[in-house]
Amino acid sequence: MTEAALFVGGRVYTGRRRAEALLVENGRVLAVGAEGAVRREAPVGVDRQDLAGGLVVPGPVDAHLHLGELARQRAGVDASAAASVPELAAALARRRAERPDAAVVGRGIDPERLAEKRWPTPEELDAAVPDVPVILYHASGHGAVLNSAALARLPEGSAGAGVPRSGRPPGVLLEAELRQVESVADESAVLTPEALERELRELAALGLTAVGAMNVGRRELELLRTLAGGGRLPLKVFAYPGVGLWRGIPPGAPSGSERLRLAGFKGFLDGAFGPRTASLQAPYADDPSGRGIDREDDPDLGAAIARAREEGVTPALHAIGDRAVERAVRLLAGAGPTVVPGRIEHASLTPPHLWGPLRRLGAWLVVQPGFLRTDRWLPARLGAERVRWAYAFRTLADLGIPLAGSSDAPFDSADPWRGMAAAVLRADDLGRSANPRPEEALTHEEALGLYTVGARRALGDAAGGLLEVGSSADLVVLDVPRLRDAVLAGGAAVRETWVEGRRSALHRPPGV
Repeated sequence: MTEAALFVGGRVYTGRRRAEALLVENGRVLAVGAEGAVRREAPVGVDRQDLAGGLVVPGPVDAHLHLGELARQRAGVDASAAASVPELAAALARRRAERPDAAVVGRGIDPERLAEKRWPTPEELDAAVPDVPVILYHASGHGAVLNSAALARLPEGSAGAGVPRSGRPPGVLLEAELRQVESVADESAVLTPEALERELRELAALGLTAVGAMNVGRRELELLRTLAGGGRLPLKVFAYPGVGLWRGIPPGAPSGSERLRLAGFKGFLDGAFGPRTASLQAPYADDPSGRGIDREDDPDLGAAIARAREEGVTPALHAIGDRAVERAVRLLAGAGPTVVPGRIEHASLTPPHLWGPLRRLGAWLVVQPGFLRTDRWLPARLGAERVRWAYAFRTLADLGIPLAGSSDAPFDSADPWRGMAAAVLRADDLGRSANPRPEEALTHEEALGLYTVGARRALGDAAGGLLEVGSSADLVVLDVPRLRDAVLAGGAAVRETWVEGRRSALHRPPGV
């Protein structure tokens, strides 16, 4: 018995060309083209899907997000909603009253967007919540500020224990120091299969058909296997544990189903622009005393990359600043020729001296166009001359450097259409941008390609991202007739999401 669906009554964009109709059967595209020709290929009893003037496109993929953090963020305080330190303190106090026995964890604080333009102090956090730990994570996830109760949990003499260091505000932890409070934060929002499944279904509702789950922890990986084994994954998940956990997973460990794959490992070379921990060649324009933080050791990463190459999985190296990107190129190139391309996560700052090495390397740059909207303070942080080469997608694409789209959610919106719009428009609705230069804009088709063919290739799916004959039937039905309309409308235009020829999410019937 076969499962077949015929999409007619609208338009189809395969990722390469336009068509009138699409036929899928047993999870694959069987025919695409003129309606009459496609209808003749359809088996008796085919499930006819009336597009009602809508559009079918390849299903978007997010090559880099954080499933566990998405679930934990929902359970914590949304610090991004606060406009000032008093508003933030009030939100923390409310959460303390709701859950009197738990630590208070907030996520999404960006000091640049607060009225005070600074981190809150431990004393200000104590005034709101004096008796249980408070941990407030930066919007990037690469820093946090703690109250006195949380600072008291740190080992004696730990960095950031209420004493400024190198100009750092009191109570602030950065990068690897955050591991000291992981257990406290995790206790406040214990991951469950239901929580992860809910996040995955919300991602499918945005039109996503696959995700790259980065820095997956041990419990998160176990829960994903539970969901996969129970047929509860609404989309495909490509897991990238941190390098420490990945070393402990036996080669060829079963994933539970075809919808869950152990795709590689995640390593960190630096931090983020927000807390000034991204590793730069030259000092920060708004803080000449620092050039960022270099993370993880080259020998350890080199050994992990070599093992990954032997096992046919992908090393994914987090590198935001130009010095970190240069280091990533050196590490990946040092592993020698391979059929498994590496990944450089973010690659946010790519000045001209990196173009040649990046072209020769051929690694995927897994970028986040949405950061153009959220990093609107970046010109001051990098300076006008250097910021020119931040998120320079057109330049990189024209050089033939492979790009893949992603969100880094929850550190930015998981809506792939929002990311596509940023790649095309280069600014938010008020014209604000990290680098608004119009010459770096992509077309609507190229923007979609970042999240389809590009993202699939970066995840190791060499044949994915298209709706041509033989392709996996991962697609989205949109309520609008043109791709540009979908990009501008965002996730609201998504009517249905299909994964492997089956409806994964139904958002509304045609015309509603």
